[in-house]
Amino acid sequence: MKIKIMGILAMVCILLMSSEVLFAEDKEGKINLNTATKEQLISIGIDPEIVEGIQKHKTENGEFVDLDELLDVEGMTPALLRQLKQKLYIEPGSGCNC
Repeated sequence: MKIKIMGILAMVCILLMSSEVLFAEDKEGKINLNTATKEQLISIGIDPEIVEGIQKHKTENGEFVDLDELLDVEGMTPALLRQLKQKLYIEPGSGCNC
């Protein structure tokens, strides 16, 4: 019985540690813009200053509902957005009335 409980606890710990990655990255390896961390956005090639602008935009306007909204972020260009559309997707988080 103790071994079973220990095994279950180990599985729960593993799931909890990997939940952020599973939550933010799941559509064919793309990252959900609405749940992505600063580090994840930088890791796909977005300049840290633009990442700051993305986070500011989310704070001021709420979640993104369309990737084209990224063009409202200072420093974002249509060419960069085309590249990012291969790496990002939009999925509303909890509480969004999108």
